[in-house]
Amino acid sequence: MQRLGHFVLLWFIGGLTITCANITVNIYFPAAEIRDAAAQIEREVRQEEAPPAESTPQVSPPASKPQSQHRWPPAWRFALAVPSAMAQDININITTPAMRQLIAARKQRFPNLMPFFESGVLGENNRGLVEVRELDQLSLQEKGRVKTLVQQENSDRQQLYRALAEANNISQERIADIATIFAGVNRQEARAGWWMQQANGTWEKKR
Repeated sequence: MQRLGHFVLLWFIGGLTITCANITVNIYFPAAEIRDAAAQIEREVRQEEAPPAESTPQVSPPASKPQSQHRWPPAWRFALAVPSAMAQDININITTPAMRQLIAARKQRFPNLMPFFESGVLGENNRGLVEVRELDQLSLQEKGRVKTLVQQENSDRQQLYRALAEANNISQERIADIATIFAGVNRQEARAGWWMQQANGTWEKKR
């Protein structure tokens, strides 16, 4: 009778684990991991090194607690363990040939965009794209050049967001979320004096 009880419990736990795994695959969106990947990409585009990691004090591990006397752990522990383990295993791929080509193109274009960011002609909007803010100060030839640069840059960015989603099995419906994460990273990586559109839609100069 005891063996039958163990078999039923194992069957229940197995079914619950599979269900949780499926839910995790379908629902979990690796925002933190994408943010790290975005920061790596944008620093590469700007040819900037990542900031050094902050040293953290060593903390002694907590004293181990006595093991439970129950032979079988509660089912909810398995249900919680599966999503947690899957989340920890996520590693965002930014090395596909398509992505590397797009990053290289952006890296080559960035020095041409930078003077227009510096002068306030361009700004970073909250959708992960470059936006023209003021063209009046430019000559007709410069206006055409700026518009071409912005069109090329935004096209590469949009392709990059789609390629990142495809390479990491992220639903194409989440591309807008990926773009928003890149927008936040661009606000952090921008230089002082550049125009940034905040999440609420307002424009501000970075200080």
